[in-house]
Amino acid sequence: MNKRLKSFLRKRLPHSAILFYHKTQGVWAAIRFGMPSRHMTVIGVTGTKGKTTTCHFIASILEEAGFKVGMTSSVNFKIGEKSEPNNRNMGVLPPAELQKLLRQMRDAHCTVAIIEVTSHGLDQYRLWGIPFHFAGLTNITHDHLDYHKSWEQYQAVKLRLFQGKRLKAVAVNGHDSSAELFLQKTTANRRWSYALEDDEPTPRATDHIFADKISSNPSGASFILKSEDEEQRVHLQLTGRFNVENALCAAAICSNLNLKLGTIVAGLERLEHVPGRLERIETRKGFSLMVDYAHTPDSLEKLYSTLRTDVRGRMIAVLGCTGDRDRTKRPIMGALAARFCDYVFVTDEEPYTEDPNQIMDEVAKGVPRGRPLFKAVYP
Repeated sequence: MNKRLKSFLRKRLPHSAILFYHKTQGVWAAIRFGMPSRHMTVIGVTGTKGKTTTCHFIASILEEAGFKVGMTSSVNFKIGEKSEPNNRNMGVLPPAELQKLLRQMRDAHCTVAIIEVTSHGLDQYRLWGIPFHFAGLTNITHDHLDYHKSWEQYQAVKLRLFQGKRLKAVAVNGHDSSAELFLQKTTANRRWSYALEDDEPTPRATDHIFADKISSNPSGASFILKSEDEEQRVHLQLTGRFNVENALCAAAICSNLNLKLGTIVAGLERLEHVPGRLERIETRKGFSLMVDYAHTPDSLEKLYSTLRTDVRGRMIAVLGCTGDRDRTKRPIMGALAARFCDYVFVTDEEPYTEDPNQIMDEVAKGVPRGRPLFKAVYP
């Protein structure tokens, strides 16, 4: 359906009518493709950021353990050893495409399906009929309030993943403000919390793991993974404390599949990179390019602060914001870029139905707040 027509209808139809349409699409797609996910163990990962990397960590661990894995994420699709990029610009595919992909996983004899779960996908019934057995929450921060209208509504939609009838175990970030609520409301019997350098489990958690003695450099991160009974040193090929959190979430989820700690650690260490997630590109000119999907103020601040400590010369930011999304974060993104970087280039991204020049203006207006060394440059 044309993007402008969709935007027109959303503004004029009641939200309940739109959701009814989405639900009929979800039910029809699941039935048409024969409920393929019911023949696999299904793992869902949700959160504002970190979902994609966590899914890749889980896939790497399970492949290390000998499982044949299928995965759908915002950057790629995986069926066994075959992988292809996700060019749909969607975290969760429309129901018919998602169910078709799950059917292909089942037909390829995948025993586990890993699904990156977005709040839009949950609210619009794109995941209808998929019985999740394990679920992870990376965090909930400022995002998508243009769609959900309030923090409480955004939180409530995310919570749906944790209330499935077949859910066996969940893992939540103990540092997140929503952690206790999710552990309280989940239907799962086994409830994991994970944290950085904090050996105290979150209230209502039945199990807990944490990372101790964390160190990070441009080539990776190192830490000691500790549980109640075991501990082992981990050397990630991905850098940043936020990737240590993603690794902990994956480790907690995979601990429910009767895997040895050594297997989990080996799986974490074998992941070399995630496309578009702090992806390093070396140039012949002697400087490095870093490509990352950071699209919220919190994730952008963590990204820049991680990189800034290792920059020996100048740091240049090239960023934009998507259209038809939360406008309040745009000047904040510009201010953060200016706070950490020497030059800020504000550019066009995916405007959808908005004027791209207006979006760039709104991002650039925040740049002076960050007191950059140089003025912002944008079309």
